[in-house]
Amino acid sequence: MSALVPRPHDVVRGVRDVVGWTVATTALVASLPGRIGALLDEVEALVERIDLVTRRADHVVTRAALATVEVETVVVDTARLSATAQELLDLYAPLAARAAPLAARFVDEIGEDEVHAAVALIDYLPELTVRMTAIMPILATLDTVAPEIHELLEVVKDVRQAIQGVPGFSFFRRRGEARDT
Repeated sequence: MSALVPRPHDVVRGVRDVVGWTVATTALVASLPGRIGALLDEVEALVERIDLVTRRADHVVTRAALATVEVETVVVDTARLSATAQELLDLYAPLAARAAPLAARFVDEIGEDEVHAAVALIDYLPELTVRMTAIMPILATLDTVAPEIHELLEVVKDVRQAIQGVPGFSFFRRRGEARDT
């Protein structure tokens, strides 16, 4: 039976252990409100940071959606422009292939002075157009004037022969030749 009754030494040790546990538990319980308050402060700060990250993520998502719309517009425009460019290339490629040797020859043979002259000529084209419009009716009648000019030349030849046949004309001619020399 003696084993069932604790000795005073065992009782003191048991009481000391219970008192130590009670003090530790009391200290833990006493520190809990401060630790819980600090933990709540950290949780609130973490929630604010999460809220900020969420707002930024929403902003990024909105901007990404806008960028996606812009990119889709660019893709559609680019596809349209590419199709138009391909049509133009298909249309003008044979012409460009035929014109390439002529263009190369033109570039090889034309000089800077000729380019300046061409530019100057282009500057005069409006005035030249007005003057040509005025001259064209006259040029159209030149085919009828040619026979009249031939007749006039024949008359002048006849007059010259007649004047040469006038007595004393040789004297005037020699005198005129003497003055010229």
